[in-house]
Amino acid sequence: MLKRIFFLRNTFLILLFSLPVQASDWVYTVVDGDNLWDFSAKHLDSVMRYEQLRKLNNIKNPKRLQPGSWLRVPMKWIRSNAIPARVGLLEGKVRIVRADGSAENKLESGVLIHLGDTLNTGQNSSASIIFADNSSLTLYSDTEMRFDHLSAYGETGMVDSRVHLGQGRMETKVKPTAGPGSRFEIHTPSAITAVRGTAYRAAISPSGDSSSFEVLEGDVVVSGAEQDTLVSAGFGTQVALGKAPAKPRKLLPPPAMDEMPQPLRALQWQLSWQALDGAKSYRAEISSSRHFAVLQWESVVDKPLVKLPDLADGDYWFRVRGIDEIGLEGQSAVQPLLLDRHPQPPTSLSPADGEMLDVGGVELKWQQISDVRGYLLEVADDQTFENILYKKETDDKGQFEVTELKQPGRYFWRVSAIAEDGEVGPSGAIRSWRLRADMESPNVIVTAKEAHVASHWQPLNPNYRYHVQLAHDADFKQLEFDQIITANEQTFDHIYSQLRYLRVCAVDEDDYHGPWSSVHKVDPLLGKSVWIVPISTIMGLLFL
Repeated sequence: MLKRIFFLRNTFLILLFSLPVQASDWVYTVVDGDNLWDFSAKHLDSVMRYEQLRKLNNIKNPKRLQPGSWLRVPMKWIRSNAIPARVGLLEGKVRIVRADGSAENKLESGVLIHLGDTLNTGQNSSASIIFADNSSLTLYSDTEMRFDHLSAYGETGMVDSRVHLGQGRMETKVKPTAGPGSRFEIHTPSAITAVRGTAYRAAISPSGDSSSFEVLEGDVVVSGAEQDTLVSAGFGTQVALGKAPAKPRKLLPPPAMDEMPQPLRALQWQLSWQALDGAKSYRAEISSSRHFAVLQWESVVDKPLVKLPDLADGDYWFRVRGIDEIGLEGQSAVQPLLLDRHPQPPTSLSPADGEMLDVGGVELKWQQISDVRGYLLEVADDQTFENILYKKETDDKGQFEVTELKQPGRYFWRVSAIAEDGEVGPSGAIRSWRLRADMESPNVIVTAKEAHVASHWQPLNPNYRYHVQLAHDADFKQLEFDQIITANEQTFDHIYSQLRYLRVCAVDEDDYHGPWSSVHKVDPLLGKSVWIVPISTIMGLLFL
């Protein structure tokens, strides 16, 4: 029995393909239960095609068709019916002008688009369009598209979609075609693209006299001035008005993106990536859809970084691509983006960053935020806040006094707003203050020797340095020596004709200066023999 089935099937194939198959013929695979009468009623423009179909395919028993066999059907016999597209997702201002001239300015997802309708997106707006075969396209900002042909061949799965891109940019993903009747064409003022299953972008120049096409998957036939060019994935072309398509050129590769925190909480964060050779600018985009059906934000920048826009907290996707010198846009790098930046952090007001304060209560002040329940205050002894010393939720006032921290040293603080629902927002700028240590003054001892004057003192702390000053006046305005040293001693050469003054103070690791020591007079006679004075006097008289 199986041999007989295979024999009949192979015989049918030989007969079928020995006949001249036209490019416009649809080849249908028979399933269990099919017969020519029902097939004609379901798919053809007239059930009376029944006998023509039987003769064309040399069928002996039209009531019992062999499952797995094929029927060859001329496309002109298949029933065609208008079938609308529909609006998918929307972002911003999107407007539709119907074929009869009426307009709808407030569209919602699911609105049907019929033959002859025109869709317009406003500035910073985008919309996705879904066709009958689930092919889709996205219209970006300031784009106009007219829907010239929207039809399907009954229930065959073949869909004929033809649109006209009048201005702006778009990206499309076309499902693989189901038969010779399937068509997806995009017309621009200078070119026509025909595809049978691919993903690509199209854009009209601002002047409207040229079009750009960038193929991301599959192949696209681009036509201009009655000449066709096949553009494969990873390549792009441009078509000027009245000219043939330019030779396809390779698209720029996706840029390598720099690491970003997840979640991202900083308000002023800059998204960045590695510069691309050959890129004159970059297009950056953010969408809440992984497939970028619509955009929440987009920007074209000259440098490989862009400031993150103020978007609502949530999950997003970020992508960026280079734009070459003729305006073709390259392959995109895509990265998930989790934003958690609200409520916004308050601005710290006082104390001033790094300000030195006496040991005791420290009053911290910040700018109040509206519509928050309170604030979270954190204090640490390190700038990374790995060692948090103090943590406190406060009310909605913009100040709080910290009295628990009394150890001298540097402290870092930050404050976050707490929303009404209890969510803690990102922290504001990290600032610091220093508590002044109770530093002693050095006990300086001055010793006169024959060649020099030596000063020394007992070390106060292993981390201290010492500020040493030697002056010609008691007010220390005429300084002879003014240095910060690490040693606990300092020597000076004798000056026998003038009285000098010496003082020392300790300096901690934060450059805080403690109190000065008592002032020491450095007598010019110290270390000199008594008989030197009368001899010098006598010599002076002799010269007179």
